[in-house]
Amino acid sequence: MKLKLIAFLFISLCAIGTPIQRHVQAQRSAEDYVQEITQLLRDADQADLSDLEADARRQRARQMAVQYASGLKASNPTGEDRLWLGYLYYLANDTEKAVATYREALGDKSLIEENKQQARLYLIQRLSESGHADEAEAVLASIPETSFNADETLAQAHDTLAIAYTKQGQMDKAVRHEEQALEAARKSGLIPRIWLTGRSLAQLYVALGRKADATKLLDELKAYFDRQVRLAGGSPSEAIQTAFGQIETAQAQIEMVDKPAPEITLVKWIKETATTLAALRGQVVALEFWAAWCPDCRRLVPEVRNWHARYAKDGLRILTVTRYYGFNGRDIGNSPQAEEESFLLKFKQWRNLPYGTAIDDGQRSFDTYHVRSIPTVAIIDRAGRVRLVFTWDDNPALAEHMIKKLLAEPAPSGTGN
Repeated sequence: MKLKLIAFLFISLCAIGTPIQRHVQAQRSAEDYVQEITQLLRDADQADLSDLEADARRQRARQMAVQYASGLKASNPTGEDRLWLGYLYYLANDTEKAVATYREALGDKSLIEENKQQARLYLIQRLSESGHADEAEAVLASIPETSFNADETLAQAHDTLAIAYTKQGQMDKAVRHEEQALEAARKSGLIPRIWLTGRSLAQLYVALGRKADATKLLDELKAYFDRQVRLAGGSPSEAIQTAFGQIETAQAQIEMVDKPAPEITLVKWIKETATTLAALRGQVVALEFWAAWCPDCRRLVPEVRNWHARYAKDGLRILTVTRYYGFNGRDIGNSPQAEEESFLLKFKQWRNLPYGTAIDDGQRSFDTYHVRSIPTVAIIDRAGRVRLVFTWDDNPALAEHMIKKLLAEPAPSGTGN
């Protein structure tokens, strides 16, 4: 099965913008249906859409998925088409039918082993996301170590369960699965998978107060990649150069942990009263570095809004820092600062952002917090110390876990909180 099917699984649901068109089913494949919907969702993931517009388009996207899944199901699909049907159910937000379809696929004798392996991974992901980690564990245990692409599949599956257990607050299980994910990633030999999983595990260690373990892990990963370079004759590949850069960034951010949070240097606040980190002592601060042009940053917005809704009353303060990119909502790199500021104000209104948004002085604050990838979130405790610097493409539940943990800690004396 084409590798792009795997990519579809990680596409976040956003929106669609064109009317539903009727097609003759016999003239289109199951893959065509999925491609149409996911392309519409990607096209609609635009910075200049309001929440209201996006929600309406998401609903229409789900309707398309329901329509296409119904037609495909009526044709009694077999083989690879079963996986596409399961994915259509996923796009329709029908987890129960998606899970049932993937289970059926595992018993389909016409499905090749490569596709069955994909069905196992999809099943683990759907079960984990829907709160059935115990069932996902059973599927994980059924993956033969000698099966197709076993190491990478196991790495992804363990990582998925680590995220699920973090959401549930079962941190010991989360760590155990992330450690197993890293072991499988190393066996796979896939460089991006190794450093991504290693960074996730290091951040878990930090969140649990195991800074020394995180530092040791990153040192070991750096030594591992050093050995790979020597084995390759001393010339690092682009993938290994990226790995070195990401590991060094993670090391620098972990070095900040348990130390006073450096002050941010800002030149413009977007419809918000200016403040400083020093003025926020006594509160827990989630300091996000982001950009409106960044799709991952936009997908994080609902999560950050939820943090505000859940925890602002308990002492959480959220600040989001961007910088001038010359972005006007459609084009990047050419817009004057005044136009970009105007767009950021509209973005804040369209997305109903109830928290502070500001623009960096050049990229001084980005550099101070060693921000290499966005979105990055620094979690600062009531005493003004950095407790976690978190990159969002790792375990996404970890930031909220840390926020809750720090809010439960008493405010230091003399802060007035």
